[in-house]
Amino acid sequence: MEKLFLRLLAFVFAFNLSTKATFGLTLQDFRDVIYRPRNLPGTDTSNVSPETKIIDVVDSLIRLLLFASGSIAVIMLIYGGIRFITSFGNQEARDKAVTIIRWAIIGLLVVILSFAIVTNVINLLFEATT
Repeated sequence: MEKLFLRLLAFVFAFNLSTKATFGLTLQDFRDVIYRPRNLPGTDTSNVSPETKIIDVVDSLIRLLLFASGSIAVIMLIYGGIRFITSFGNQEARDKAVTIIRWAIIGLLVVILSFAIVTNVINLLFEATT
């Protein structure tokens, strides 16, 4: 087990050293071109209104909550599938796994629908404020 861990660790370090050669992308390129959030120095936020900043923060929090709950629903779906596969004909274990899968699918549908509703409400708010 220790050998496997050390091999994985060596692979991760070797991959990190070769990313520039592989992708042609340095850390500074990533910072300058790809990842440029608005709160980094050098970005112009002087013409952004406080209302827009508040809406952006609320939007980010809502999206984070939806992402987290969707991730949990998918993890529970996988967990239920594993329990279903490993039930080995035990009817009680199979029923519990089916219940987990059913509720995970319902949770995933709720997350998808809430994402659609929140997105539409935010779009309506932006249309109303412009």
